[in-house]
Amino acid sequence: MRRARPRVLVVGQHDEDSALTALHRLTGADAPVAVVLLAHRFTCGGLRRILACHPAGVLHRASAAAQLPWAVGAAAAGGPVLGPELVGVVAGACPCAGCAPAARDEARTLLATLSTRELEVLELVGEGLSNPQIAAALTISSDTAKDHLGSICGKLGIRGRLQAARVAWQAGLTGRRGTRAGGGRPAAVAGCR
Repeated sequence: MRRARPRVLVVGQHDEDSALTALHRLTGADAPVAVVLLAHRFTCGGLRRILACHPAGVLHRASAAAQLPWAVGAAAAGGPVLGPELVGVVAGACPCAGCAPAARDEARTLLATLSTRELEVLELVGEGLSNPQIAAALTISSDTAKDHLGSICGKLGIRGRLQAARVAWQAGLTGRRGTRAGGGRPAAVAGCR
């Protein structure tokens, strides 16, 4: 790896413990490579520990063939990626269960500043959909979805898609539509623009 100097390294692991060990070795401060992790199973706590190691991407191995080309490109461009089947793990069981009531109330207060359409867009961002997927779900253009996301970020005083998704998760906004991000490409966790 040191001689070739790859921009992205794809690492496959069977369990969370071996994934964490690999990530600790590969994602240190002096690591010049983005790591995309493939794993078979994730628990809520294990996925949180994995994400705390700051990999460039995390994908479920079962969907890797379809998702990997796009994920590697996004990771090489500096955008962290979370596979669509993992969005439910993060957005479903994890955040609200571990979310303090004060954080949930604060997030819900922030939502009062948003229009109905912005709330719809924020919900879909929280479910992991990309701008083109949001556009298709709401029958709007991709540029309009992008504009709504920019407006949401401005009104909430946040920077980026990940922070917007976190507000949606904390407020319990996700999962009300019954939509799933599966089947599409993973949403890059990138800026609002």
